[in-house]
Amino acid sequence: MKDWREVKEAIERDIDRIWWEEPEEVTKSKLGIFPSGAGVGGQVLGNLFFQVADTQAMGWWTAEPAMKYAFEDPTFTVEHCKRMWKYITLHMAKLMGDVDPPGCPAPWLNLPKLKEFAEDIVESFPSIKTKEELRDLLWSWFNYVNCLNRWFFLIFPWHLGEMFPLMTRERIEKLQRFMEPRPE
Repeated sequence: MKDWREVKEAIERDIDRIWWEEPEEVTKSKLGIFPSGAGVGGQVLGNLFFQVADTQAMGWWTAEPAMKYAFEDPTFTVEHCKRMWKYITLHMAKLMGDVDPPGCPAPWLNLPKLKEFAEDIVESFPSIKTKEELRDLLWSWFNYVNCLNRWFFLIFPWHLGEMFPLMTRERIEKLQRFMEPRPE
């Protein structure tokens, strides 16, 4: 069993590593290097998308606000909160950092620490006795995940969106001529 304070300290040390300098796992992803073999059709756009979307879901957009409400809800016990975090987070963290040879010889989406920290949090659950202790540990977790999310957001090739312009009324009217039957 791990003590939650030790897990929190390890997460905080890794936050220090990734806060100001682009972490290696992000640089590798930006360069299209996925030793796991992750990717579809010889490209990594989907990988980059999931790195943005899943870290967002594990952090500021979904899991963090859900846990905030659970911590404030007097009908939720610390055990309910532990299970809730596990249910909404663990599957994504495992996917992003899972290693399953021979088909997946390296962390699937280059994030071994994400999986390791998530599993360490679960392993520390027996040492957590109050919602305040869990909130303190998850505060560090969310800072870590949110930092990764910001890095992945920065490296995502947003310029590709220019190929998919918003269809305004004016654009639709211009394109309607393609919908008209051609004279025979």
